[in-house]
Amino acid sequence: MKFTTTSLALVLLAASFCVANTAQAGTISYRNAVLADSPIVYYEFDETSGTTAANSATTGATYTGTFNTAGGSVTVGQASFAQGGTAYDFGGGFVGAASALTNSLDEWTVEVWVNYDSGKTSASNFLSNDQGGWNDDVLIGIGPEDGRAGVPGGNVGVIQQGNPGPTRDFAGAALAANEWHHIVMTGSTSAGALTLYIDGVFAASDTSLVNDATFNGADGFGASPNLTIGAARPNSGDAGYRPYDGLLDEVAIYDSVLTPAQILAHTNVPEPATMTLLGLGGLLIARRRRRRS
Repeated sequence: MKFTTTSLALVLLAASFCVANTAQAGTISYRNAVLADSPIVYYEFDETSGTTAANSATTGATYTGTFNTAGGSVTVGQASFAQGGTAYDFGGGFVGAASALTNSLDEWTVEVWVNYDSGKTSASNFLSNDQGGWNDDVLIGIGPEDGRAGVPGGNVGVIQQGNPGPTRDFAGAALAANEWHHIVMTGSTSAGALTLYIDGVFAASDTSLVNDATFNGADGFGASPNLTIGAARPNSGDAGYRPYDGLLDEVAIYDSVLTPAQILAHTNVPEPATMTLLGLGGLLIARRRRRRS
């Protein structure tokens, strides 16, 4: 196969176009994979300005997130994993939903990409509906509750605090800091289990629940169980604030338990580099066919 100067220039031009657009294509591919499984809340965190986080799920503006920086920063436009577009860096602030989940969830999945700061490895909650007391609260993070419920610092975990309590159910496993990981946590009242997956692989579960696995919503117990991302409670003056420190991206909540196959599929979306090679391969084949015709 022989290239002329013109054909080589065309290939190089096409290559530059592919490189410039594969990051966006990778982001779209990941987004489509998530939306195909029908999340009720989905924050892509692709904003590069402003103080609100758009909800890409069909519930739309009902769960638009609003920044609260009274306790620290929330910085947009940060580097993410290969297919993630941009991410948010949480440095003491949080993103609060406009309302609690409309309905309490007996079957649910929380999915998020996590890159936490090694400087803060415990009492670092990145998603919660905690309002104090025992109200079917779900707390998710790095060593949530300071490890008092069996999820120590340096471990990612989920805790369910039943109603009326005072017993916590939990599942957790070690997670390396300062690098991106795909985290999925599921709660199933029918199966009696809290389950954790890391990078698409089963990591831990609690199948001897004292409580059920309910994720409290607006129709549930207590006052207003706000959905809080980046802290445990939506008030930096609260002793139970427990802010997250690090990067987060692609936060999704489902009103069902995703299957292991669905979870694994979200970690196997083609990366931009792979898409670039595929695009270039297609261009070369097309060019060769045109020369032969």
